[in-house]
Amino acid sequence: MEFIYSHNLTVDGREILLHIWDVPNSQEQAEDGSSEEKRIQWADSFVLVYSICDRASFNILPLKIQFIKAAKEGQSQEKVPIVIVGNKRDLHHQRVVSSEEGRLLALSLDCGFYEVSAAEAYHGALMVFHGLAKLIPDTKLALKKGTGIRGIVKTMSAVFARKRTDSL
Repeated sequence: MEFIYSHNLTVDGREILLHIWDVPNSQEQAEDGSSEEKRIQWADSFVLVYSICDRASFNILPLKIQFIKAAKEGQSQEKVPIVIVGNKRDLHHQRVVSSEEGRLLALSLDCGFYEVSAAEAYHGALMVFHGLAKLIPDTKLALKKGTGIRGIVKTMSAVFARKRTDSL
């Protein structure tokens, strides 16, 4: 299932409201490319997560990043903020993707890189979003400031060309 989360974050004295659209990889693979492209148009930045215990989740990243960059950078000259995150660092005994592989991939694709354990503590995820927020241009942040749940629903409805039927 997909979820949208909102989170306020203060980075370098800037108050940032993040709207996080969490789409499981298995769902993306089952859909056509147009739905994924609509999600890409909605977002200003991207966090792509793979499991250090799952080579397939790592191997799909270059294609996803290429797809994102083609869709976003064709519209703008700005660099697309993308962070690659290796998750499940606590399962190092089951590791099949080394930290070095993750770092090299991120470097070769001009992305940020983190390795975390979401199961151990929230600090790793917080570090990822702080790093991502530093990559987002101030102009993008100013446009999104103050957007609440209604704004999210309207934006998503516009992205998917559906009329709002809720009564928020």
